[in-house]
Amino acid sequence: MTNSPARRVEQIERQEFARGHISPGERPVDPRAAATIVLARDTTSGPEAGGPTGAFEVLLLRRPDTARFAAGAYVFPGGVIDRADGDAVFRGILHPDHTDAERPALVAALRELFEETGLLPADEFTGGTELTGPALPLARSRLLANEAGFREIVTELGLTFRHLEAVYFSRWITPRQLTRRYDTRFFLAVDPGGEPELTDEHTAYVWASPRVALEGLRTGELPMLYPTWRTLETLAGFETLAGALESLRVKPVEPILAKLEVRGDRFLPLMPGDPGYEAAP
Repeated sequence: MTNSPARRVEQIERQEFARGHISPGERPVDPRAAATIVLARDTTSGPEAGGPTGAFEVLLLRRPDTARFAAGAYVFPGGVIDRADGDAVFRGILHPDHTDAERPALVAALRELFEETGLLPADEFTGGTELTGPALPLARSRLLANEAGFREIVTELGLTFRHLEAVYFSRWITPRQLTRRYDTRFFLAVDPGGEPELTDEHTAYVWASPRVALEGLRTGELPMLYPTWRTLETLAGFETLAGALESLRVKPVEPILAKLEVRGDRFLPLMPGDPGYEAAP
């Protein structure tokens, strides 16, 4: 069906293939370690509101049409993991449930979220105490101007993330045929409140329930890459944010190496177990 999510995603994958791919028989490039954060907010209204208990929506950011990666697509905040994201200082300010392997990815996801949107779910900020004034915007300006690193800002402001509700729930590896590859850990996290303040890295944002976002993909209003679509499909299976957090928290995470089947003008993303997956390069 022309307007199915799969066909809409195929158009984006075709564009990514055109921007950079290896030749048959050429050695694939190694994927770069990266992290993504799916920021979700509860949409329950009335006196019961105020926590992750009811229907929810997630934040999607639109990439510029001129971007080198995912041009024009709606994505979750995120980016490449830096060496500093694994600094020991973060061990004591994150929830102890996160493993040594997860911790640098979560720090990177939080840093990228802060850079791209100005939102930061730190304990003091979510509590509405010291950081309701200009402290966070000023810190973000310094970070964007490379005048300070994330570790320095976190230390100076005395931020902790011990009460952050963030669950590591999936890991996607870019197909081998592409020259821009990432090994990306996905986290689901509860929104601290407020609206994004974007930089020129993105041109727009939207809050939408996973089901509404998938409908936007089907109609062409919200183009997105395959992992984004499949992530939304997973989240659309939950009626509440609390249910999603609880279920995904205990679900084992296995890396997913997606493949891209190229047949003439057809570009079909494949998951392990899909027909044709084993035969695809």
